[in-house]
Amino acid sequence: MAETMIVRENFKQFWDKYSHNTDNTAMMLNQNAAELEELDRFDILSCLPDLHGKNVVDIGAGIGRFTAVLAQTAQHVLSTDFIESFINKNRELNAAYDNITYKVADAVNLKLDDNSMDLVFTNWLMMYLTDEEVIRFLTNALHWLRPNGYLHLRESCSEPSTARTTGTLHQANAQNPSSYRFSSLYIKLYRGIRVRDQDGTVYRYDVLWSTSVPTYIMRQNNWRQVHWLLRKVKANDKLEPEFAVLLNKFGTLWRAEQKHWDTTLDDEGACWTDKVFESVLDKVLAPKDSTVFAYNPRSLAYHFHINVHFLSSKFFCNVWNVETNEFYYRTSLTKANKLLDRRIRFGWNEDLNAALNYWVEKNAAFDLFIATELLSTVPEDTLKKIKSIVKHNGYIVSIEQFDEDKYDESSIKKAFSFASDVSIKDVTAVCEQEIESYLQRRNQVGSTEHKSKQWRLITAQL
Repeated sequence: MAETMIVRENFKQFWDKYSHNTDNTAMMLNQNAAELEELDRFDILSCLPDLHGKNVVDIGAGIGRFTAVLAQTAQHVLSTDFIESFINKNRELNAAYDNITYKVADAVNLKLDDNSMDLVFTNWLMMYLTDEEVIRFLTNALHWLRPNGYLHLRESCSEPSTARTTGTLHQANAQNPSSYRFSSLYIKLYRGIRVRDQDGTVYRYDVLWSTSVPTYIMRQNNWRQVHWLLRKVKANDKLEPEFAVLLNKFGTLWRAEQKHWDTTLDDEGACWTDKVFESVLDKVLAPKDSTVFAYNPRSLAYHFHINVHFLSSKFFCNVWNVETNEFYYRTSLTKANKLLDRRIRFGWNEDLNAALNYWVEKNAAFDLFIATELLSTVPEDTLKKIKSIVKHNGYIVSIEQFDEDKYDESSIKKAFSFASDVSIKDVTAVCEQEIESYLQRRNQVGSTEHKSKQWRLITAQL
C-alpha cells in the first residue's frame, strides 16, 4: 500500500508542475497545442456512439477539453481529475452547462455505482497508471458500465505524443513516470478482463476497433497515438482469470512475445506476396489515388500478408490496413512510424465482420478490397458483406491456399456468387518460389508445408 501511495504521488507531482497552466498546452504537453487541439478533439469525439439521454463519466478530464462537448448531447456528465486547479478551470469554462458534475478524484480511487454509466471516457489516462492500476481500473470500469455501455480509451503507445516534435513540454532531464506501453498489450488485456455481476452474469469487453488518431499522423508523423472503443457484453466463456495471472501476462509474457515479433518483423521490408499481387494489380484495379481496403488475418503464417507499403508506393493509392493479430498490429504501427507514408492507415479488429462494421457505419466506399485467406477465415455471410464497402464495379482480390485434394473451382465461384465476374489464377509455382526466397533472404527457417499446397489468386469484380 505504501509503495502504491508513493507511485501515485510521483504522478501527482508530475502533473503539479503544469497545474499553474490551466490551458490546452498543459493538457497536451505540447507547445503546438493550438494547431492540434481542435482537430485532435474532433478525431476522438467523432468516433463515439450516440450519447443522447446517456450518463457519461469523463475520467482525467483536466480543464474539460472533452467534457463540454460530451455535455452537449449526454443527459449527465461527471467530470473528474486529480489536479484541483484543472477541475476549477473546467468548472469555470463550462459554467453554462447544468448537466455537469465536477469531482476532484484520482482514477485509481474513483468510486461509482455498478451499472450506472453508458460511457466511461478517458483520453491519456492509463499511461499514468501502474500495471496493477490499469487492470483494476479496467475491471472497475466494466462494473460501472451498464450492459452494452461503452469504454473509450486513448494512449501514447511506445513513445510520447510529442516524441516527433520540438514542441514537447517534457523536459529531457526531468523524471517522467509515464508508461508508453505497446498497443498490443492493451488489446490483449481488454480482451482478458472479466467481471461477475450480482446476479451471477459474467461480462467482458468486446473490442470494437483500434486505430491511430489521424491528426497525429498528419501533423506529427506518429501512428502510435492509438484509441479504442470497447463495449460491455455478456461473456460466453464464463472465465474469470485471476488478477495475478493477468498481471503476469500484461507485464511480462505478452511483452516478451511482442519483442519476439518485433525482432522478426521490424526489418522485413519486402514481402513474398508483393510479386504475386503485382502480377494482377494494374491501373484498372488500383488506379492512382484509389482507396484500398487490405485485410490481413495471417492465420497460416506471420509472413503471409499484404505489404501495404508496396501497394501505396507502387500504385499511388490510399490504404486502410486491418490486422487481426495484436502483435502484428503493433509491428505495422512501428513500420508506419519508420516509413512515414501518410496514405496508409492501420486498424485492428477481432475479425473481418468487425472491420466491415466500422466502415459500414461511416458509409465508406473503397475501390479495391485486397486480402489473404478470405475463404479459410471468413464465413459466407461476412464474405458477402464485403460488397457493402466496395464501389460498384470495384474489385476483390485474394490469395488463397488449398490442400491439393480439396481444391474445387466450382466452390470458389459459388462463394463469390455475389460478384458479377470471377477469375481464378494458379499461382502455386510463384508462391512456392517467393516463399523460399523470402525465408532464405531473412535467414529464417519456415515450414515446408506450403510445397504440398495449391495456391490461387482470385479476382472478383462487383
